[in-house]
Amino acid sequence: MVAVMVEEFREMQRQLASTLEAYETPEFKRLDSRIARVFDAIYRHEPQTSEEARTMTRFFLDLIGDNDAGDNIHLIEKLRTIVDDCATRGNRSMEIAHGAGI
Repeated sequence: MVAVMVEEFREMQRQLASTLEAYETPEFKRLDSRIARVFDAIYRHEPQTSEEARTMTRFFLDLIGDNDAGDNIHLIEKLRTIVDDCATRGNRSMEIAHGAGI
């Protein structure tokens, strides 16, 4: 699910980049608004699998790498939360009981 949103965001980002010279047009404003909504949906999504966590992590790291404005603190914090949450959900050891002489 999150991978589809990420691809949708990236496609809209490409479209937006090709219309930067016309940033006052209704088309640009609609696309900019859609990008903001998709980004918000991705940002608020709680990863359900390790693959979703990896997808989100790659996406946020790509954005951080592309952004020179220095306003990446919220993305960095989101990545820390994703990594910490997934690490605690990770491979928990199974307790063996009633078997193998243990």
